[in-house]
Amino acid sequence: MSNETELPEPSDPDPRRSGRSPPWGQERRLEFIEFKLQWEGKINRSELGEFFNISIQQASLDFARYMVLAEENMEYDRREKVYRAAPGFKPKFLPPQSETYLNQLADLTIGTLAPAASFIGIRPPCSVVQLPSRRVRSETLQSVLGAIRDQSELEITYQSMRRPSATRRWIAPHALAFDGSRWHARAWCHESSSFRDFVLTRIQEIHGTRRTTINPAADGEWHTHAVVVIEPRPDLTVAQRDSVITDYGMIDGKLRQTIRRALVQYFIRQLHLDSDSSAASQPIVWANRSELADLVDASRIY
Repeated sequence: MSNETELPEPSDPDPRRSGRSPPWGQERRLEFIEFKLQWEGKINRSELGEFFNISIQQASLDFARYMVLAEENMEYDRREKVYRAAPGFKPKFLPPQSETYLNQLADLTIGTLAPAASFIGIRPPCSVVQLPSRRVRSETLQSVLGAIRDQSELEITYQSMRRPSATRRWIAPHALAFDGSRWHARAWCHESSSFRDFVLTRIQEIHGTRRTTINPAADGEWHTHAVVVIEPRPDLTVAQRDSVITDYGMIDGKLRQTIRRALVQYFIRQLHLDSDSSAASQPIVWANRSELADLVDASRIY
């Protein structure tokens, strides 16, 4: 191994000295170099050139720039003519989070991300458990987005699980929310005279639109937040407790999650914290349940 680059030096390799910004798009290419080093361990100039459709000369300049800004991250392998991640590699341009890689890998695996849109080149064998898909009709989403953008109301036919048949009502959407499995429109409901969450897939028909006088700022539970505190179950062993603390990235034995008050119920239900479970299936408990119990109520789910 050698640290020697064998690349042409750019005329001004360190933008921090000159005060000038790198060429348009170069920062993204530096991120690509770093991504490959961090997750695949190596990269060569042709990979960079092919992905961004740039010349080998420009790719060489990008590598030279990266060497100046993160010299300790990369070593040149003369034998294989590739750059490898150095033992002391520390990301400079990308956050050191595995979630970025794993999310891209999952999306590539299920086909919701095109390979050309991902930095991942060498994919490990991977399989993803897919829950039943709840497809939102494009015309429904377009209408809801338009109502949010134009501050208007929609007259809809909606099938609530709390009623045996669909009903027709006017709603004034002002935001979208994802609860982990379903998309909702957060909206003022004229029938109930309150802000509610409407599952987009349950909107059966949109009949018309009109201007609204509803102020989204009046939705206090959307605009205020609560802190949900989670901790390991008290009946765990010390070893199990330590493992849970590590799994959830807890600090001082607790995980504090800040969530919009309107969405607390979904967070609790997704983690099954509102039901009795065994330690094997659910090793965490809701520590401040008494403070926020009013936010988890079946009558809130429409």
